[in-house]
Amino acid sequence: MKKLILLISGLLTITSFGQTATNFNVNDCSGINHDLFTELNSGKVVVMVWVMPCASCINGALSAQSAVQSFSTSNPGQVYFYCVDDYANTSCGTLSSWCTANGVINTTAKFSNAAINMSNYGTAGMPKVVVLGGSAHTVYYNQNNAAITTSGITNAINSALSAIAAGVEENSNPVFNSMNVFPNPSNNLSKVNFTLSKESKVVIEVQNQLGQKVTTAFNGDLQKGENTVTINTSELSPGNYLINVSDGDVSKKLKLVVVR
Repeated sequence: MKKLILLISGLLTITSFGQTATNFNVNDCSGINHDLFTELNSGKVVVMVWVMPCASCINGALSAQSAVQSFSTSNPGQVYFYCVDDYANTSCGTLSSWCTANGVINTTAKFSNAAINMSNYGTAGMPKVVVLGGSAHTVYYNQNNAAITTSGITNAINSALSAIAAGVEENSNPVFNSMNVFPNPSNNLSKVNFTLSKESKVVIEVQNQLGQKVTTAFNGDLQKGENTVTINTSELSPGNYLINVSDGDVSKKLKLVVVR
């Protein structure tokens, strides 16, 4: 009976800890800045593996890589794979060499920065893998060591993508309704159409795929009901963007493709 109580207590600790991600804003080993919450808010799913690096870390890292790569065709560019030194006491050069030597070659980014702290997600592990997604910054997977499996990570990514695609968090917000952008792809101009449930001060930004602002397309008061805002895309480089419409409290995003 005592063992059963201890087991239940342990399970409760595992499942209740770290259900929400912890933000970081740091440069990766290539000097590129990443803000985790900005990336999650833009619809990315982040799979993060902490390694020593060491021999016992290889299988877990490869499992994470395999799971992420399985979405490269169905969801190109949407699932990120981060490899992180466990306590930021290994240089980026050594971490990169370890990844290359052991076939962990498809990372989105590598980090050696103490701000990305695996203790925010419970017990440390060698390796440790988490799957994060959605504007609620949800933790969909959190496993250490031998408990890490490719199928488990894949299922977690699917859950995160399904929640994002269904707009679970965004659709719970009634401020923006019937939102669309046309033409899309865009050459010079596109129009964003949406319905406001109340008069609001609205900011419309064009963002890159990391959720970083490229330009502000509109900033002002709009009436309740149907609204149309024109976005000038003539000075944007060809590629994929996000249109973020916000009233200061809540926001909604649309994908925009710019072509020439």
